[in-house]
Amino acid sequence: MIHILLIDDSSFQRRILLGMLQKLGHKVETACNGQDALENIQAHPPDCLLLDMLMPTMNGMQLLEQLESRGMTLPVIVLTADVQESMKDRCLELGVTTFLNKPVKQDQLRKALDSIFSAAV
Repeated sequence: MIHILLIDDSSFQRRILLGMLQKLGHKVETACNGQDALENIQAHPPDCLLLDMLMPTMNGMQLLEQLESRGMTLPVIVLTADVQESMKDRCLELGVTTFLNKPVKQDQLRKALDSIFSAAV
């Protein structure tokens, strides 16, 4: 069972993705912005992050930069409706593993997680 931290400011998106992840058999915690996520990561380090980029308080890019500055590395799947090449390049520099376009389909999510964790099995 993979421990996933799902970070999205949309309660609707969190609810949908939480259901998908639970159906796939994963332990899931949620956060509504990067600041809440950072506190959660420090208290209960997850195996993987599912990260929205556009959020209030601390956005996804700021969270990635905070993790890098603290020397914390985690597999990260960015969830986005639209990603510009410059943002994508910066995310990859900060260690993002893959990108999924919203709305995310369960099969896409399963494949992304499998590709990250199949080597660990």
